[in-house]
Amino acid sequence: MRDYSSTGGLGAAIRQGVLVLSGYGLRVSVERGHLVCSDGYCDVRRRLRLHRATSGLRRLVLLGTSGIITLEAVRWLHGIGAGLVQLTGRGEVLLASGPPGLDDARLRRAQATAPTRDVGLRITRDLLRAKLLGQARVLDRLAAPAVAATLRRACGELDRAPTLERMRSIEAESGLAYWEAWRAVPVRFARRDERVVPDHWTVAGTRSSPLTGQPRRAVSPAHAILNYLYAVLESEARIATQAVGLDPGMGILHADQPARDSFALDLMEPVRPSVDAFALDLLRERVFSRDDFVEDEHGVCALVGPLRRDLAQTGPLWAKEIGPWAERAAALLAESARRRERPIRVPTPLTQANRSAGRSGIRRRPPRTAMRPRVDIPRACLACGAIIEGAQTRARYCAACLPDVKRAISEKTLDLARLAKALKGPVSEETRTRLGRATAAASRERRRWEEAHPDLPDPAEFRTRIAPLLATVPVRQLARLVGLSIPYIAAIKRGERTPHPRHWERIEETVRALLGRGGEDAMPRE
Repeated sequence: MRDYSSTGGLGAAIRQGVLVLSGYGLRVSVERGHLVCSDGYCDVRRRLRLHRATSGLRRLVLLGTSGIITLEAVRWLHGIGAGLVQLTGRGEVLLASGPPGLDDARLRRAQATAPTRDVGLRITRDLLRAKLLGQARVLDRLAAPAVAATLRRACGELDRAPTLERMRSIEAESGLAYWEAWRAVPVRFARRDERVVPDHWTVAGTRSSPLTGQPRRAVSPAHAILNYLYAVLESEARIATQAVGLDPGMGILHADQPARDSFALDLMEPVRPSVDAFALDLLRERVFSRDDFVEDEHGVCALVGPLRRDLAQTGPLWAKEIGPWAERAAALLAESARRRERPIRVPTPLTQANRSAGRSGIRRRPPRTAMRPRVDIPRACLACGAIIEGAQTRARYCAACLPDVKRAISEKTLDLARLAKALKGPVSEETRTRLGRATAAASRERRRWEEAHPDLPDPAEFRTRIAPLLATVPVRQLARLVGLSIPYIAAIKRGERTPHPRHWERIEETVRALLGRGGEDAMPRE
């Protein structure tokens, strides 16, 4: 059993203030004033001791349904202001609680009546406008400009929408177009797993699951990742809602339903594009292993292993983005209630924008949500999909696969060299004649130019006047425009060769034209 103390080894356990416990037989208790956490599988167990003052804990995330947590441990978490979250592998939030916030019945009463008043329209319009603009920016990265333009036009329709029903309709129509652009996003797997994963796992596919007709119970890894990230976001939305004194269940955009935190779903809307951007980066940069996912008897795809733990630790990213929206909604609701009753003082515990927590009124509009939040997700080996630990953050293969990969590359290089030698063969007489004529023509041109220019310029003039201009010009483009070979231009650009002076004027004119006119499109075709 590995035992990490509060002064050593916690860097590997707590990341960005989040401690994730997974496995079976989870146990969270208090011993002599320390929070003691235990998790793991079978005989591979981990035990952590945390002290109140030095732990830096902000979220305790439980990824499992087997174990215990004592009442004294709940009080310990409450004392340091840490939240408690429990998630399932399918992206379901079983528990999300944080430090209590403002407890004012008038604020909750204003929230309950908001769907029938102007303040509900205002809050919904702000949330959906931010969501559509964020989705449009994601579509720009997916090379779908037409759909992005449609979503930006939908923002104008939101401003003119007179009812919540019309806003919901605009958002639903935009969502169909948005997720259609995601269908072809590829999902890469390690080479050893490419032939064993189902075909529908290799692309994102439709957002609606064929099992339910809804996003829940995803059957592809891409949407399983999205659902899991949304679950982490939902847990942060619940905690943020409670922190500002609102009720997570009384929705404005989302209609009330049993056992659903509709208002938490409302607050998630403007942050969803940031989650989508994060997932898109993950799908493009990460090579997955077959062991990162599991498929149940119904075909539902769920996350397992280190991937689930890594995604569960992204909570601080979404908490930072959702905080301003929760506080703004609370401020707008408090402002709407102030006309009839005495002012409601709304603190700002999430952003600390109002440290005195004594002034009421409407705060400024939250900043635009960031499009590419980053988190330290470990790399995976391209060959086997195993996580690459330690300092090899830029490595592409793990230590076990690297020797085999190097051996395969060497053998392939030798095979290609033998093949090239076999295909080369003797040079034909026709080829010799053609090469000889080209060489003779180049020599005649050089002699004529030198006869017309008896005073040859100093090669240093080219290196100081023309060579610096070549830094930003592509080799292939310059070679095509000046009529020289690509290896010759590449050697000139690297400073290994100086071209004959007869080429200087042509090279300089071409480079200056490219730099002055904006690139290749500005140059005439030869």
